[in-house]
Amino acid sequence: MKPILFFLLILQANLGALAQSEIDFTKMAELVVQVVDEQDQPISSATVHPYAMRGAEGGGHGYWNEELIGPPKTVVSNEAGQAVIKYPVHIGSATDPLTTNLVTFQVQHTDFVQQVVHFNLGTEAAKVTMKAGCEVQLSAIDPSGKPIPEFAVMMAGPLSPSYWANDGRGGRRTRSASDGAWQTMIVKPQVDGLTLFSGVLPLRVQPDQDVKIRNVKLLPGTKIRGELAENVPRPVKNGYVIATSAPKPAENSYGEKDPSLTWHDWTTIDEDGTFELASIPRGGELQMIGICDGWLASTNIPEAKGHFIMGQLFQLDKDKPQIDLSLEMEQTGSLELTVLQPDGSPLNDGEVSSWPNQLYLKGGSTLLGQRFRSLQLVERQLLPVAEQSRPMREKDRKLPYQGKVVNGKVTLTGLPIGRAESLVLQHPQWVFKSDDAQGQVGFRLQSAEPKTMTLSTTLPKIPATK
Repeated sequence: MKPILFFLLILQANLGALAQSEIDFTKMAELVVQVVDEQDQPISSATVHPYAMRGAEGGGHGYWNEELIGPPKTVVSNEAGQAVIKYPVHIGSATDPLTTNLVTFQVQHTDFVQQVVHFNLGTEAAKVTMKAGCEVQLSAIDPSGKPIPEFAVMMAGPLSPSYWANDGRGGRRTRSASDGAWQTMIVKPQVDGLTLFSGVLPLRVQPDQDVKIRNVKLLPGTKIRGELAENVPRPVKNGYVIATSAPKPAENSYGEKDPSLTWHDWTTIDEDGTFELASIPRGGELQMIGICDGWLASTNIPEAKGHFIMGQLFQLDKDKPQIDLSLEMEQTGSLELTVLQPDGSPLNDGEVSSWPNQLYLKGGSTLLGQRFRSLQLVERQLLPVAEQSRPMREKDRKLPYQGKVVNGKVTLTGLPIGRAESLVLQHPQWVFKSDDAQGQVGFRLQSAEPKTMTLSTTLPKIPATK
């Protein structure tokens, strides 16, 4: 499965707000999912994993608060093809409560093409008809020609199979591939960190026709050695780079037609401004987004859109085992806020957040600075099927453009300059006084000099319950 990187409104409810709210954010409801094949026969042993919701009062998808109610649970369908999943009745916060009216879940099986279902809640069960998958068998060898028995398979597109089993001949097989032409890559993690990759296989899958590719050679990927441009003062503090590789660039990585296979990784930046990625797929394009205190990678990508951060694009030579590069950087800005209660006194709790976004090469976006490693997906795929579930997200990190209000003051840093951004207040009682129904306040930094703002608060506009 691919990580979800679309425009998702990640609703991080304030625990203090939840405790004071009359709405029970821990209340769960059940949804019966009926899984059948194309002949309307029940499918047992399908895994059903809920992971996102949408509220009736607003758009966007939201993850529930795992600190409050725990992570979502994967359920396996029984002999009758039924799986009963649970979801929170309400999401959001006390100042912005949402009533769940849509649940998103994923259905997977070793013999059928996976599905992602966005189900509008009603009185009926969610019926999911799964399409029989196609058979794919692959085997791999290392640079010396020795067979590699344990490897993972990455396939481009939204329907790529997650479950691959041993084929009994030292290779891997799946019966859940969707028919079509899909970029495919074999990956072998190594204890020394030098991950082995195949080239991109132009896999063409057709119904009723097995695909067998034997003895695919895997090689160490390209080593990336980089350095921040000289305009960034040393020592560099809190620095890291986010890398996205497209070994054979085509269309959007989540598209249904000719999608690109992408690989995600990240590493820290040393105080002297240098960094290194030990092994990424060879050839194609490499996007690098660099971040450190006070600085952000400049963008040299022509198709960079709107306020999205896209960093810089480099072309990789697949025949070169090492690439050296320099990352151009530009300054970020800060916002010094004074937050007042409706009576004019300083606010002394709550959190203020902005949400600049980064856009990945060949599609997908998330909050600026969030990081993900494709190696997580690879490691999950190598577990027994019974132990696999939806690939974990890396733990959400505290980002510099989010901060708690203390004595009416909060400073947000790491903000891009020259782009329209917004602010929101998470508080058990107040929201920002704004023309926006959700209490959002817009702003734009014009330079690296700290910008000061004073914002007042008011009661939220909570929709009336029916």
